[in-house]
This record gives sequence, structure tokens and C-alpha cells, in this order.
Amino acid sequence: MMAEQFQLRDVFNLALVKDLAGNIGRVWVEFEEGAFVEAIVPRLPELNFGDRSSLIADSLRRFLPQSYERAVSILIAALPPELTGDMFTGYDGFEIMPQCLFVSRYGLDDYDVSINALYEMTKRFSAEGDIRPFIQKYPVKTMAFLHRITQDKSPFARRLASEGTRPRLPLAPRLPAFQKDPVPVIELLEKLKEDPNLMVRRSVANNLNDISKDNPDIVVQTLEKWQKLDTPEMDWIISHALRTVLKQGHPGALRLMGYDPKARIVVSDLELSSDEIRVGEELRFSFKVRSEEERPCALMIDTVIHYMKANGRQKAKVFKAAKKRIAPGETISIERARSFKVINTRPYYAGLHALEIQINGQRHACADFTLTME
Repeated sequence: MMAEQFQLRDVFNLALVKDLAGNIGRVWVEFEEGAFVEAIVPRLPELNFGDRSSLIADSLRRFLPQSYERAVSILIAALPPELTGDMFTGYDGFEIMPQCLFVSRYGLDDYDVSINALYEMTKRFSAEGDIRPFIQKYPVKTMAFLHRITQDKSPFARRLASEGTRPRLPLAPRLPAFQKDPVPVIELLEKLKEDPNLMVRRSVANNLNDISKDNPDIVVQTLEKWQKLDTPEMDWIISHALRTVLKQGHPGALRLMGYDPKARIVVSDLELSSDEIRVGEELRFSFKVRSEEERPCALMIDTVIHYMKANGRQKAKVFKAAKKRIAPGETISIERARSFKVINTRPYYAGLHALEIQINGQRHACADFTLTME
């Protein structure tokens, strides 16, 4: 008999709840460890990831002292040692996630106590989602705090300054003020762009990628200045930060990466392995690219799949295909495949689809095919 597949929600399990209860019980002897565990564990199977964290946070409120300041002091005293590595590993530390939620849910009116708690917790896990209500309610004070921790000795604290201010942080409410005006965020990122820790630099790049979805020109202009640092680390940040706008064919982003959006390129002989495929199968395709430039040219070759959606309309998604350098007058052949294997994140719908070739942001040849569910 096969074991059930692990799901992220399973990090909130009996062992985690008992471990959290034991840590609290060691610093506050009045804590009802058994009752706390019993209030949570029987309800876990019916709940998803977020609801499990929420249940634990609400149970902390129920079983800790009703004085918020006293409750937080107990949680801080019960925290494990600070993380000492360079990045997060595995699923360690998830017991701190509902504690961060406890702070943002019940401590929004007690700024100083709550910010100190989130600072201590983020050095052991991440308070990226729970700093956001404080950014929205106390923007000046919270941004000043985040500026200070850009110089913190803990890379996990420094990361909070970037990750917590992402305008479109996954699994968290957006920050509309930063979607409208990202300058305050970029001022923070300026202090982190040369951080020695890769985890922090990755967060900087992800934040810029978020910003680019609403303000692409600002991101390109920022990275044009940063590129003058001319380091491998900065080259990586630029490439990672521009991944969305490169797929969108933003001319400034393409030029920043060394691709000419006006390159004279001809695509021919686009052929599909079949004009009808079934869900679960693979679509193979090939095409030729010829340069009409008078000098060598860098090519960013993408494939665009126009998926049929539930509303009967197509929606395009761009996939990376190849990066090539082509000589004047040269013709190169490209062969690729696109899987239509069933995955949880992409439901398929039967009907007319299309495959299109995009090079340096410009759309070229296109071919239709039909996807069937049988």
C-alpha cells in the first residue's frame, strides 16, 4: 500500500503542536499543554494549510494570558535559538508561523511590542506575511524599522525588509500603495542589493519582479543604474528580476540583457508533430531561425502557448525555449517539446490552441492545434 503523498499543510501536525506546547510549557508552568494539543489536533485533518495555522494562532490566544504583552513575552521566551545558516532549509521552524499570525491578528494596536516580537520571530522563521498589516497601518514607523534591519547581522532579519515589502507577495494580501508607488520599496532594496547573502539577494530580485508587473519602466531604470556595479552577483539579480518583463518583450529589459528587440530575424518552417493531441501527451515542434543582421546577434527564443480557457477564450503563456547567438546570414534549427501532462496548477480545456514563436520579444510564426480530453 502506497503512503499518502505529503502536502504542505501536513507540516502542521501532532508533533509540531506538541513541540510548540512543550516549548511554551517550559517557560510558563501554568500552560495547559494537553488541553492545547487536544483543542487543535483532532481538527487538523479537515483544514487546509492556512486554516491550520489560523487554528493554532487562535488557540494560542485562548490558552495564553489575556494580557497581550504578557502572552507575547511568553512566546518570545519559548522561541528556539536563532537560525545560524545562510538560508531556510526543509520544513524547520513552521511552528513559528502561527505565532507570527498571533502577533498580526491580536497585536496590531500594540506596535512596539508586536514589532519586537516579529523581529525575534523572523530570525527563526519568516514574518514576511505578518509585517504587512503593520506596513499598512503604520507606514512611516514600519518602513523606518525595516530600513534599520537592512543592516542587521542576521540575514533572516535583513530578508524581512525585502520580502515583507513585496507588492505581490504570494499567499499574502497585496500592498496597493507600493503597487502604485514603489519608490519607498526601491529605497529599501538599494541598501540590500549588494548583500553578501544569496537568500537576501534572491528576495531583492523577487521584489523587483513583483514591482515590474505594475511598474516595469521603474524597474528597468533602477537596474540600468545597478548594472554599473558590474559583478556576477548583480548580473544574477538583474536576470532574475526581469524574468516577467522579458517574457512580455519589454524593449528596455531586453536591451539591458543584451538582446536587440529590433533584430531582423526570420522564422520559417514551423512544424508540429500533430495538429491534434490528447491531454497527457507531448507536442513536439521544430522551426528555423535566420538572421538578416550584419553582425552577430543574441537571441532569446521563447514559445508562446495560447491555452483554451473555461470561458472559451485563449490565454497566452510564455515559456523559455533557448538562448542562442547567431552569425550574420546564419540559419539555425530548433526542436522542442511541450508537455500537456495533467498538473494541479494548470487545468486544461479541450478546444483550439495555438503555438507561437517569440524572439527578442517579437512574435513570429504561429500554428494551431486542437487539444482533446480523451
